[in-house]
Formats: sequence, structure tokens, C-alpha cells
Amino acid sequence: MRALSLLLVEFVMTACHGQRTTIDDIQIVEFGTFQKTKERGTMAASGSIRGQAHAVLHAVLLEQTTDIQARRGTSFGLRVSFSGNPSGATVPIIAKCFHPKVTDPATGRSSEVEEWPGFGVTGRSGYVGYTFDNDWELVPGQWTIEVSVGSTFRVEKTFHVSVTPNA
Repeated sequence: MRALSLLLVEFVMTACHGQRTTIDDIQIVEFGTFQKTKERGTMAASGSIRGQAHAVLHAVLLEQTTDIQARRGTSFGLRVSFSGNPSGATVPIIAKCFHPKVTDPATGRSSEVEEWPGFGVTGRSGYVGYTFDNDWELVPGQWTIEVSVGSTFRVEKTFHVSVTPNA
């Protein structure tokens, strides 16, 4: 059974020894369709319809756009960067994807939002996104991906997903 196509941030986790981490800003570096080039399997994501998310270590931007043609295997999202001190410190994040209602026919579970934890690193950027793995996920409408650090810093991007019959 494939995991729901939520993608984890591509950051490498680093340790911060005894220093307090401060986040100054979080910014969108690029957005659109991506190709995942390096994954580390799946991770638990209790806030997602399938309970799992892909752990993507690296993804390459294919096209900068907010118009997404939904097909199985299409990945879309955003690359974000974190500025703060010290450089190289691990930053816990929460990623969310708000979307039209989808229903997994195998479990009967429905959802309009997916949520999963991740990590970023100050001074680096990483990818957060969604991949259509199953036909039942191919739902047109507005899909918004949000990344937050605590309750203060948040970025989001809305994508307009369309579906061609027999996609």
C-alpha cells in the first residue's frame, strides 16, 4: 500500500548543542511542479488520510506555476528557506495541505486537510509538497500548502488543480 503523497522537507537534520535557536523569517524560494530525486521511504503522519507521508530528501523544480494538472505521479509544492540563529540549527515545522474533500475507497476515510511534522535547518532551504499517488486523490479545486514554525512564522501557497478526464 503506497503512502499518501505528502512530502517531507528536504532538510538534513543537524544538532544544536546548548544554543537557543531564533527564527527571523521563513520565505518561499520557489513553487510549482517538482520531481522528487531522493527519498528516504515514508514516515508516520497521523494527521494525513493514510497515516503516512513520503520523506523526500531532495526535489528539483520542473516548472514554476500555480496551475497544476493532476495526474498520478505529479508532485507540486514549494521550497522554503529559514533565516535565524545559529546557522545550521534544526527547526521543527508543521506542514499542512488544505484541499477539496478526498476519500480513500479502501478505508472510507475522508479528509480536507493533511498535516505532518517535519524539520528545517536555519540557513538552508527545503521542499514541502504533495504527490498524487492514487486516482481518488485527483480532485480539482484549490489546494493550499502551508508551512509553519511555531505560531509566529508561516508561509502558504495556493495552487489551482485541474483534472483532465482519463488523466
